[in-house]
Amino acid sequence: MPVVAPFRALRYNPDKVPSLTQVVTPPYDVINSAQQESYYAADPHNIIRVELNKKRDSDREGDNRYSRSAEHFKAWQEEGALIREEVPCFYLAETAYTDSEGNQRVRRGFFTLLQVTDTHERKVLPHEQTFTAHKEDRFQLTKAVEANISPIFALYPDDLNEVMNTLEAAKDPEPVADFVDPMGLPQRVFRVSDPAACTMVKQMMADKVIFIADGHHRYETAINYRNYMREQHPEAGPDAIWNYTLTYLCSMSDPGLTVFACHRLLPRLDGFGAEDFLALAKPYFEVRELTLSGKTDEDKAHIIESLAELDGKNNSLGLISHDSDKAYLLTLKQGVMEAEMGPDVQPPLSNLDVVVLTQLVLEKILGLDNAARDQEHTIHYLADMAHVLETVKSGKAHLAFLLNPTKVSQVQDVAEAGLVMPRKATYFYPKVLTGLVINPLVPGEKAEDCGS
Repeated sequence: MPVVAPFRALRYNPDKVPSLTQVVTPPYDVINSAQQESYYAADPHNIIRVELNKKRDSDREGDNRYSRSAEHFKAWQEEGALIREEVPCFYLAETAYTDSEGNQRVRRGFFTLLQVTDTHERKVLPHEQTFTAHKEDRFQLTKAVEANISPIFALYPDDLNEVMNTLEAAKDPEPVADFVDPMGLPQRVFRVSDPAACTMVKQMMADKVIFIADGHHRYETAINYRNYMREQHPEAGPDAIWNYTLTYLCSMSDPGLTVFACHRLLPRLDGFGAEDFLALAKPYFEVRELTLSGKTDEDKAHIIESLAELDGKNNSLGLISHDSDKAYLLTLKQGVMEAEMGPDVQPPLSNLDVVVLTQLVLEKILGLDNAARDQEHTIHYLADMAHVLETVKSGKAHLAFLLNPTKVSQVQDVAEAGLVMPRKATYFYPKVLTGLVINPLVPGEKAEDCGS
């Protein structure tokens, strides 16, 4: 079953880098080019220079974004901007945020090393499709820097939250990080180095299945990197450090765990509007119009409430279009998925709104196949509905499809069935920061045990 291990993280040295706000970022896959520029400008030690270095026209083999990442990473360690923990620890992390209904919440999880296992072993379960280009990008970065810069975000079942209660009771009294991140969210990180608590956590985690929430490409990269290093170092044993990967684990029963919907925007449908789409969609969906006020916050609340009323009853989607001042609720007619998709889409996948959107709307009705859906110029993925509404209103996108959030229980059902959801089926919020703790993959090092 899953093996977790404490580790000696690389962390920013507060004597050299006094403001974590200026040097941490969200995960690389939610950073656009404008945000990349802003993180570059925030601080010379911002982790963006390692995690997502800028491409240059002059890039070539041996002198490219990955080699520059490695140069920064090495230099920061040599100058003491990044320092290594002296003893192996778990790192308990708290993130405070406001949910979509305006409630103040705190999500708790912990950073650990997680032993990398193959998918067929069914110890660490994915739920989303991955793409070759993204995995190659992460593999080249890992090979260049020899470290896990950004953690995988994964879930585990723990109805009584016993693991987190154990870590809470044993954490250091003072946090090693206490700051507001670049998105305005309060963050705190505590070390847990007590050997007895560490041993208890390892034992409690040993009977659990791990479900990947975010970081499917990073996890498959960890498998590929482990296999690569096994070829390079066949003499290394099972405790070699590259048999593990940096992971942030959160209980499925944590009261602060939130999943947002990830909406789809279509920027390139010139001359194609709501009426054109609805004419094609009416054989498959019942359509109901929603009157919008033109005020973003009011319209967002109205659409969320209307979609939520249908959640769990029928597969339903929302639609907005640049050429219409209305929104549309699309409710799937009975038997459509069975008739159109046949045995290719079985429960629990066929119960998901995001599968109906992907398989029926995007692929069958609009003709956007898997390759097209992976192109940023074809589809944009956004979790913030207000941003979606404003983008469509401005004409930067012609159509947008709106979703209810996928539930954690649905993620679990799909993963346990050995199936995968479409890309961006979930948007776990808040994202786990990059740069809080880093796991160096030093050749010759082994995973450490509690109290070592």
